[in-house]
Amino acid sequence: MGSSGDGGVVVALCLVAFVVMSTIGGEATLSTDFYDDSCPEIYSIVEAEVDKAVASEARLAASLLRLHFHDCFVNGCDGSVLLDNVTNPDGSLLFETEKDSRANVNSIRGFSVIDAIKAALEDACPQTVSCADILAITARDSAVAAGLVPKYPVFFGRRDGLTASISAADQFLPAPFFNYANLTQNFANVGLNELDLAALSGAHTIGRVKCAIVRTFTINDTDINSGFRDFLNTTVCPPGSQNPTSGKPGNLTFPLTDLDLVTPDTFDTNYYKNIRHGEGLLPSDQTLQATPGVNQAFVAEFAASSRQFFRQFSLSMIKMGNISPLEGDDGEIRLNCRQPNSDSVLLKSRVASQ
Repeated sequence: MGSSGDGGVVVALCLVAFVVMSTIGGEATLSTDFYDDSCPEIYSIVEAEVDKAVASEARLAASLLRLHFHDCFVNGCDGSVLLDNVTNPDGSLLFETEKDSRANVNSIRGFSVIDAIKAALEDACPQTVSCADILAITARDSAVAAGLVPKYPVFFGRRDGLTASISAADQFLPAPFFNYANLTQNFANVGLNELDLAALSGAHTIGRVKCAIVRTFTINDTDINSGFRDFLNTTVCPPGSQNPTSGKPGNLTFPLTDLDLVTPDTFDTNYYKNIRHGEGLLPSDQTLQATPGVNQAFVAEFAASSRQFFRQFSLSMIKMGNISPLEGDDGEIRLNCRQPNSDSVLLKSRVASQ
């Protein structure tokens, strides 16, 4: 598992994680020791690159964590979110990148960090570590860099997909305006339950959101207390902040605000405390508290106990990382996370033309 150094707490979490993995179902056989012989350097390399990135820009912890989420919710954890547009030998488009989907365009980021990690791993262990597995351990180390303790075990053995699907990204990635029913169905579609929803939503304790989203969806959301909505409207994201400040279509820069206005770069329980006070930055956050049901108990529990939140977040991350992975001879180990290996592209092109 690498050098976590967290003693008995990690051992206990490992045992629970193995139980969680065994109850998910399916045929996945991911394991924590997958790279112990072939690439034991994976732990030190990823941790060093993540720590360097987060030290240079705290927001990257949330950005890297989000990459794993947006990968797994779209046709499983196969590294498809990392792929750029790919063309056929004749120049026609073979598939369009998920980076341009509604939930990702002008938003998803952190790709250069993944590139750096992949390059370092290729130097240390050529053609061994998949991009999908890089996303899984990078997400864990990013949360840890922001304050999550202890390190939860990462299960490995995923292989990389050969294609991306912008239509699937548009269909399956949750939207900031989703209500609780929308969210529970969205999570159920990939085998995650209401407890997973409540725990994984806590990732919004770090990171930023575009003021354009806040002004479009939040300041008119009556689930959020009126005083806080006024504060958002006049101070945090005032009129005009919804407009891009620079860039061109597909690569625009928008004014941002913190998802957690109290401790924006610290992985803690303030997200839950905020929504209990009616101060969620997104309707899809505030609905966890505003909708009557077991979700309210989860929010109260996590607001009161960082230990309970951290434990369940870790278990739900492990469970999410097991969504429909490619294994064995399926997929490939990409040499460049942004594109399939050249022989894979040629094969897909020939099949598509038949």
